[in-house]
Amino acid sequence: MARGIRALTTLVVAASALTLCGCSSSESPSPAANAQSEVDLQEPTDVTLGLTYIPNVQFAPTYIAEEDAVYANAGANVTLRHHGADEGLFTALTAGEEDVVLASGDEVLQARDQGMDVVAIGSYYHTYPVVVAVPEESDIDSIDDLRGHSIGIPGEFGSNWLGLLAILNNAGLSTQDVNVVSIGFTQQAALAAGQVDAVVVFTNNEMVRFGLDGMKVRALDVDQDALPLVSATLVSTREWVDAHPDAARAIVDGTTQGIERAADNPQHALEVTKKYDDTLNDPASFEGARAVLEATIKLMTTGNGAASGKQDLDRWNKMGQFLYDTAGVLTQAPDVDAAVTNEFASR
Repeated sequence: MARGIRALTTLVVAASALTLCGCSSSESPSPAANAQSEVDLQEPTDVTLGLTYIPNVQFAPTYIAEEDAVYANAGANVTLRHHGADEGLFTALTAGEEDVVLASGDEVLQARDQGMDVVAIGSYYHTYPVVVAVPEESDIDSIDDLRGHSIGIPGEFGSNWLGLLAILNNAGLSTQDVNVVSIGFTQQAALAAGQVDAVVVFTNNEMVRFGLDGMKVRALDVDQDALPLVSATLVSTREWVDAHPDAARAIVDGTTQGIERAADNPQHALEVTKKYDDTLNDPASFEGARAVLEATIKLMTTGNGAASGKQDLDRWNKMGQFLYDTAGVLTQAPDVDAAVTNEFASR
């Protein structure tokens, strides 16, 4: 049982004891009072939340929501589970070993295309994190200037690849107009050595690392609001959310509150994350995580800096069309209405 649950149980027991000691009336509690007591004493629903990858400050809101008993107070007894790269993203979810997992919107639609009844129930990132970076001294000043130049990507897969396709498409370009080079996850080294003219990176990963290492680069201007892609979301199965709607709301609203707390108090977010990621015991790593957290909070919050679990349904629809029109991504037009819902987000 999580610390927050133990504390909540202790408070309930103590409150019950005080009520018994202080009650001198011979009248029996009304049926309504008994019903309310049963609700108050109801145990939170056990929920396993899959975070993927290794512990990282990018998951700080979930760590905060668990450690600060935000999930518990909302009605969910949460177990956080990190699974490795060798495990399929939705394997544990569809097997019932996880109840909710963090995944990108494109991964949701691709999983549904393969017959999995997964559904996005709440926003985690409001902004897609992929950008194209060039050396500060480069004469490439815009996406249009990339025409004829080489662009390094880890490979033709995942968010980097889809992000590049969307960025080029919005500028009226295609992969035929540039030289796409698969370089693995060596963007910094490849750009520094001049192997490529530009690289596709994450704003809260490689862009942060460039700065920490003193490498001067620029991210080319991209209208993020126009990108037809949805990044990290809270995902479950339709079967689970239909059976546990209150727990689904607890996860979405609890995570949203965790994001809010991380934004309001980054130091607390870092201290809580250190309990999960022992590499942050190193002062340099701790400060590096601070920079990553700062960049990540910008992705998690809306344009006015607010935390919200509501998803942009219009962007979901645009993503569905974009992925269907992009060869090799989806085999049929997606049912976006079945893939995403805002019914579990209160704000």
